Order: sequence, then structure tokens, then C-alpha cells
Amino acid sequence: MNITTDIIKTILLVIVIIAAAAVGLIKGDFFSADQKTSQTKEYDETMAFPSDRYPETAKHIKDAINEGHSEVCTIDRDGAEERREQSLKDVPSKKGYDRDEWPMAMCKEGGEGASVEYISPADNRGAGSWVGHRLTDYPDGTKVLFTIQ
Repeated sequence: MNITTDIIKTILLVIVIIAAAAVGLIKGDFFSADQKTSQTKEYDETMAFPSDRYPETAKHIKDAINEGHSEVCTIDRDGAEERREQSLKDVPSKKGYDRDEWPMAMCKEGGEGASVEYISPADNRGAGSWVGHRLTDYPDGTKVLFTIQ
């Protein structure tokens, strides 16, 4: 009789724990605020990159993000040249192509280990101009989420 009572109590306890967890998940407060923050990407602005205008660059950004590179660019213009040197050091130039980096050199996330692809100069330079123009007014430290449109 005691063993049966203990089993029933254990089963009821498990049911209560599962129900409490389910309610917490449904209400959205199962995780603490610190855990929620660490599970979401933080950014200040969003930039929808036009794949129809710059298809090679858009494909590279999308592929790089899918490979695990950051989709967020933290603007840091002062370190851009050093990061560009780091990301391109093992990728030789190729006649008729530009070396496109993701994350870009102007992003803190760029530099060593960045994805580098050979793409047409028109696409790369047009994309660089387009992005640069849109980021002009953002101060260093701004976190920009890039999406491909």
C-alpha cells in the first residue's frame, strides 16, 4: 500500500511540474529576463539589403550568415582598415573581381575569420556605396541587423 501511494505521489508531482513549466512557457515568463536577453539578438536598427540591386553581395551576405557569421553589424569605423587587412590577408586578389567581406570591415564583428568571396566590382562597389550612404548618420556603436530583401 505504501509503495502504491508513493508512486501516485511521484506521478502527481511530475504532472504538477510539467503543468507549471507549460504555463510558464505559454505565458512567456518561464525564463528569467537575463536568459531571455541572451537568447535574442540585440540591435538598434534594421537594414533590408536589396538583393535585386546587388545580387552577388546579397547572396554572399546570406550565405555567410547561414554559415554562422553575424547578421548584426556593430559600426566601428576606426578599426575598419585593420579588420580589412585581417580578413583579406589570406585571400589573394583576382583580376576582374573584388573581394567582398562579411561581416564588413566597418563592423566590429568583421576582421579575422570573416567570409570573403570574389564578386564583380560593380556589384561590390555599388553595394558598398549603398550601405555606406545609409549608415552615414549612424554613430559608431550602433548595432544594425541586416536582412536580405
